[in-house]
Amino acid sequence: MKLEIGCGQRPTPGYIHNDLNAFEGVDIVGSPWDLDLDDNSLDEVLALGVIEHLTYEQVSETFRNVKRMLKSGGIFVFDVPDIPIWCEYVVNFFRGEEIPFEIDHVFATLYGWQRWPGDEHKSGWYSEKLEEYLTNCGFNNFSFGVDQMKSRGHVRNRMDRPADAHLYCVATNE
Repeated sequence: MKLEIGCGQRPTPGYIHNDLNAFEGVDIVGSPWDLDLDDNSLDEVLALGVIEHLTYEQVSETFRNVKRMLKSGGIFVFDVPDIPIWCEYVVNFFRGEEIPFEIDHVFATLYGWQRWPGDEHKSGWYSEKLEEYLTNCGFNNFSFGVDQMKSRGHVRNRMDRPADAHLYCVATNE
């Protein structure tokens, strides 16, 4: 059994779908930290473009809940914008330097696209901070890299644009 949290309006086929909003295709409406699926019941949890929409407290609660629901050996697959790089784009823009995106795209990546309630960003991430949160929530085996996403069939436009800096993570429940 596989769960996608924060699927938005693009639910990934083959998953049970969760979102705060009752979009078409959402099976479970509610917050990911409150999901009450059985312990050790999931093989995989997917969260693409979700974690940055949560407060730090909500991220901790979500990570703990995901770990609880995952079977031993189950995986948690997710991504977040790599904030230091996006901040560098802002600084470079205001220095008059060329950046790889329009400045509005950069600000939307930092603050959310704000297309519907909940589509704003509430937390920012860099690798050390993400590792700290994962470890504090009981994940001790995790790795980063876009190839892990692609090899599992998870594809988004940003994954083929190196300048669209994200941290792509796979954490294993051991």
